[in-house]
Amino acid sequence: MELITYETIRNAHRAEKEEELQKLPPDFFESVRNWFSHKEKMKDTVSLLEIENAKKLIDDIINRREKKIVLAALRTMRGDVPPQNMTNEERVLFDEIIKILKSYKEKLEEKIRSPIEIVEEKIEEVKESIKDLKVEEVKENKFIKPNGKLLVKILTDLPRFVGSDLKAYGPLKAGDLILVPEEIGNLLISRRVAENVME
Repeated sequence: MELITYETIRNAHRAEKEEELQKLPPDFFESVRNWFSHKEKMKDTVSLLEIENAKKLIDDIINRREKKIVLAALRTMRGDVPPQNMTNEERVLFDEIIKILKSYKEKLEEKIRSPIEIVEEKIEEVKESIKDLKVEEVKENKFIKPNGKLLVKILTDLPRFVGSDLKAYGPLKAGDLILVPEEIGNLLISRRVAENVME
């Protein structure tokens, strides 16, 4: 463990004013603690003044290094290399910040991506339903009915309702596509609140 003096602490503080994280002497903080303990035992005015001033310098060194580590973590997330000259404790802090930032970014991306994915999934489901269903033309009204169902486009907002099949539908918004039994589809079309998109 390197011998620490008040001048060592002042030099470390002066160096830490640079933009980059500075290299500290080996076991710097442990040595500082031992220096504090040694000085406190002396109890003379000069030693007490040095302790008081040194504590302020150490606090500032820690604050500056913490800020640099947080900023370095953000830069690392954007592709920069991790900083040099971290102590073991600072390395743990840096790794934890990276972990938190990654988790935050993943959750944020999931929130942003989810609505788009849901819409795309629904579109694919409708496409697959149309492909899989057998289509026949009803000559009377020229509606297409895949397995007795109609794919209709809603023309106006509709509240939730229960169909003749006792299933609940809606609430629906203008522009929604919905696959419903033919009887319900024809009723919606006759009331001009929907149109057959498969004519």
